[in-house]
Amino acid sequence: MTLHARSTGPVLLEVRTGAWEQMRGRVTPWLATTALLQATFRRLSEHVASSVDEPHIRDYIDEVARTARAHDAVVAELYPAFGLGRARRPVRARGAVLLSAGRQVAAHLTGGFAGAHGPSWRLMRELMRSNLDAISGFAVTQQLGLALGNPLAVDLVFPVLQQKQKHQLLLQEYLLEMGANAVLYHRDA
Repeated sequence: MTLHARSTGPVLLEVRTGAWEQMRGRVTPWLATTALLQATFRRLSEHVASSVDEPHIRDYIDEVARTARAHDAVVAELYPAFGLGRARRPVRARGAVLLSAGRQVAAHLTGGFAGAHGPSWRLMRELMRSNLDAISGFAVTQQLGLALGNPLAVDLVFPVLQQKQKHQLLLQEYLLEMGANAVLYHRDA
């Protein structure tokens, strides 16, 4: 029997005994972090969609919120993809709420100091930053999949990253549109 035939995972060179399981175990807290970042983004996108008055922006944010719910499901699929069984514990809503509240404070302070008026611009800025955090969570997860020779994890994350990066560009465009109105005209969108 060859080494490949006995192997249940990727063949890694220069990995000491027990290190493989130790490395896989280190993925679990990162997946929990990714789940928290994504849940925070989803909750915020749902809130922003109901807060924006401009119809074309509201419709787009509704689409982003629907996609974010699908991305939550991908996070749950990543645990078994890494051979970790099911998610050890669900993302606590309290953690997502606390993270979101901290972002709101930062957005309100920045907007106030900049002379921008209206909550929609601040919420959009907060949403854009929250999406960037979630992108980072998924991107590191993809790198963990690559480092551990796990194509299933990489394949799960790749389309999520593409969608989130597309959303980031459009969120930025809407932020710029809303920001100019908030600063120059003291108008909310």
